[in-house]
Amino acid sequence: MRALTALTGTAVAAAALVAGTAAPSAAAVRDCPDFGVICAFKHVNYGGTPVWTESRPGYYSFTGTVRATTSVVNRTAYKVRIVGENEFLGLCVARGHAVRDLPDGFDDKLSAIEINPPADSTCDYNY
Repeated sequence: MRALTALTGTAVAAAALVAGTAAPSAAAVRDCPDFGVICAFKHVNYGGTPVWTESRPGYYSFTGTVRATTSVVNRTAYKVRIVGENEFLGLCVARGHAVRDLPDGFDDKLSAIEINPPADSTCDYNY
């Protein structure tokens, strides 16, 4: 049953990519391991392998290499809110969308990622 569910999810996600609802490059499709996670990449345009992946709703704060994130792919079923160096600003990425190069204040300055944030969360930038 689990294999059937995974296969169904893969087929649905592939259909969404073909239909144009998601914007990640071919590299992101290949390097982001599952169609149900958010992937954070250290390099612009989804370069290299993901430095962090997660699928469960929650608030995740970072130190170390994950703070150096430059691009993200959101394949979760939720909106994702990214917090940069200014903890009062939020960058939100809709499900099925990606950001090739995070703007100043978020690029290489990631503080936290919130999967499925509350409806009243601040989204100063929307993707």
